[in-house]
Amino acid sequence: MSHYPTQKTKFDGIVDIFSYLVKEKVYGPVDRLARAVDPDMVRTALYEALRYVSTEQRKGAQITLPDENEIQEFLEAIEKQGVGIARKIAIRSLTRGLTKESIKT
Repeated sequence: MSHYPTQKTKFDGIVDIFSYLVKEKVYGPVDRLARAVDPDMVRTALYEALRYVSTEQRKGAQITLPDENEIQEFLEAIEKQGVGIARKIAIRSLTRGLTKESIKT
């Protein structure tokens, strides 16, 4: 039985990369995302997460990066609707990552 939702939701690819970081105990980017007070802070957290995950991919990690359209939609949503969306993504990521971490151990 899966502990993860099977239905894709908005920004799931972004949640996946941040939850991967949580699973790996790399909390900095998700903490920055949760504490973002402006769109620039969100962009910085996203950049750090993408950079870390892309490095892990080259080392053989099985993680898929979100496509460019999803990233663009996320950044546009942050600009239009505010950084509260980033906090929601951070909460979803933390929850999913901690669940993966408990299964891993």
